[in-house]
Amino acid sequence: MLAPVILFCYNRPKHTQKTLDALSKANLATNTTLFIFADGIRENDSQENISKIQKTRNIIKEKKWCKETIIFEKEKNEGLAKSIIEGVTKIINEYGKVIVLEDDIVIGKYFLEYMNDALNKYETEKKVFHITGFRAPIKKIKNKNNAFFYPKMDCWGWGTWSDRWNYFEKNPAKLLNHFTKSMIKKFNVDNTDPGMFCQIQDNYLGKINTWAIFWYATIFLQNGLCLSPTTSLVKNIGFDNTGVHCGKADHLEIQDSIDYKIDSFPTSIKIDKKEFNKNKKYNKKVHNKTFLGILKNFFYKLRKFILFPIKFFLKKIGIFEKIKTLLKR
Repeated sequence: MLAPVILFCYNRPKHTQKTLDALSKANLATNTTLFIFADGIRENDSQENISKIQKTRNIIKEKKWCKETIIFEKEKNEGLAKSIIEGVTKIINEYGKVIVLEDDIVIGKYFLEYMNDALNKYETEKKVFHITGFRAPIKKIKNKNNAFFYPKMDCWGWGTWSDRWNYFEKNPAKLLNHFTKSMIKKFNVDNTDPGMFCQIQDNYLGKINTWAIFWYATIFLQNGLCLSPTTSLVKNIGFDNTGVHCGKADHLEIQDSIDYKIDSFPTSIKIDKKEFNKNKKYNKKVHNKTFLGILKNFFYKLRKFILFPIKFFLKKIGIFEKIKTLLKR
């Protein structure tokens, strides 16, 4: 049996249209059941937003898109985190496995084949928790038709099974009390992606309300593994400030083709250190953890803690502008 696809949408009609168009053209779409969860209107919502919500709902009803399309329209707004947690739980408890998309994830031609092949192949491998279709745009990938295991979770086009999803828990306070310094370092991908654990802290403080970081934490605490293709089979088209949590992120935009057919899956259930190291190297580059980046940050801090106080002192005694004028001559 093919895994059902769940799509979560809200108020982005153009993104939703592109996502559904790509899904309908993918191999196996005509044999797949699609569930769409459309989030509802906020209290005191603007007419502009209500109009976008309605346009989105009109699009999801335009055609079947897949073999069968079942739509759940929420009257009130639940937010993305609650929608995904409740929606995934509802469908996965009935079908045993699911493939999950959001309204800004455009999939490649062979994405559904890859996801179903992987979900069938590793169904009884309890150490495998998560299948993803996304990989960061790492350059110089030789074997673009392969997949590999690593411990980091990516949530742009993903799938899992009910017995593994049952471990999911969103409890930031519990995690903050449980995690040690060494665990945080490992959770932050050996400190190459320092924003990971910060998301748990920000959820605890109420700054954000997300779900994916808690699924990653669940996998992490269970010593689970995630399967990823060596090159991305999906594109995130939401880096235009229209989403709840996605702003500009040029470094994550996929420019290459996403129409690769994955025909080689790992037989050994363990981390592929070579591929995982590529991810960590990429993280270092993105987050200025390279030697050059560290040097740049050092001089920035030097300027901040030495030059800024001098500037403040000179301004206070009234000679900063005079020195500035003299230096310009």
